[in-house]
Amino acid sequence: MNEKVDRSYFILILMVMGWAVPITLAAVVYFWLFSKGIDLMWTTIPQTLFPNVDRRLYTVVVATLGGCLVGLTMHYLAHGHGKSLQEELAQEGRMEYRGLLGLLLGAIITLSCGASLGPEAPLAHLGGGMSTWLAERLKFTIEKTRIVAMSGVSAAFGALISSPVGSAFMTIEFTSLLTFPLYTMLIPALSASLVGFLVFSNIVGSPMVGLLRFEDYAGLRPVFLLDAVIFGALGLGLAFIFKLIHTGTRRLVEPLSKYPVLKTTIGGLGFGLVGAILPLSMFSGEHEIEEVINHGAEIGVVVLIVLAFVKLFTLSLCMNTGFPGGFIFPILFSAGTLGVAINLMVPTVPVSVAVVGLMAGVGGALMRMPISVILLISVLTQQELLPMVILATLTAYLLVMAVPAGDARQAYSDAEAEALTPEPA
Repeated sequence: MNEKVDRSYFILILMVMGWAVPITLAAVVYFWLFSKGIDLMWTTIPQTLFPNVDRRLYTVVVATLGGCLVGLTMHYLAHGHGKSLQEELAQEGRMEYRGLLGLLLGAIITLSCGASLGPEAPLAHLGGGMSTWLAERLKFTIEKTRIVAMSGVSAAFGALISSPVGSAFMTIEFTSLLTFPLYTMLIPALSASLVGFLVFSNIVGSPMVGLLRFEDYAGLRPVFLLDAVIFGALGLGLAFIFKLIHTGTRRLVEPLSKYPVLKTTIGGLGFGLVGAILPLSMFSGEHEIEEVINHGAEIGVVVLIVLAFVKLFTLSLCMNTGFPGGFIFPILFSAGTLGVAINLMVPTVPVSVAVVGLMAGVGGALMRMPISVILLISVLTQQELLPMVILATLTAYLLVMAVPAGDARQAYSDAEAEALTPEPA
């Protein structure tokens, strides 16, 4: 009996590895489309068609029109059944694939018009939806379908973060599948993410690897470990602030719930107005953080602190008004921006320690995905900073388990479920 089970499991792993190839190719197309969309909307069109139009006015118009288009796309092409991907995988063992193209189109418009969201959540739908479609064609059981769908998410994440191990753990933590047998889930996820990483890196490269390189870091000193603990505690504080911001934003837009297109239009107008004043608050943030690190002194401490909290507001606004997208990179941007501000206020703390330590602390407290945060930040920056990353992440995570605060993953799940709720008959 065990031999048959083992053989079946081995065949399943080979299948998810093979299916990871078309998933990753679809991810390549997704990345190419929204990258071209960003270039078109923010470089080509303003330079060729509207060279004399004020950049602030252009930002507001593009964001507002983008919000309207996202609302129309999500309303007419991407309706689901009112459940987030976490609920789908955990409760139903599958992910909805009807309306997947509409959701991806909405995500491409979202990212192209500068919304404060990341690309990872639509990628999860892409991988999970394609894999569920295959599993249901093959008439798999719920248990097998869950493994295949989860492996599809992992393949898509493998393309994104350039770390097979990080992608596998991010999938399990992001989709809230930790209550299921770990190795039953982890081995297929790791296998699929390896294929996703290899295919994507050979076509596109590894854009996330070493994105944040710090020249000021001269080596680990004992005081840096104390700094890491402090940054972990600060992460808990920021989680409380996010909870207040997110709850307030949710209440603010609640009257618009019956008008989904108007809601996304208002959301676009909102982050567009903010972006006209603070351009660095727009987009997902993984590239904008480089400018913050390199020009932090020119930007100034006060503006950096305002920018960090404004980013949390625009993230909440975009989630609560129905834009499809992820929360990971905007949160890391907010944390990194505060880290630069701390370095300017306390120069004895190197910018590398402040930025990476606060990213880890805020990530551990606010995302509730400690292993994923550690592995993701280790991809973004040099390995010498890893001890501080681990300590700050675990400090924040343990504190937030003892003192419940804001949970970005749950906030995303609630917002996504509302955005994908079908209209009553």
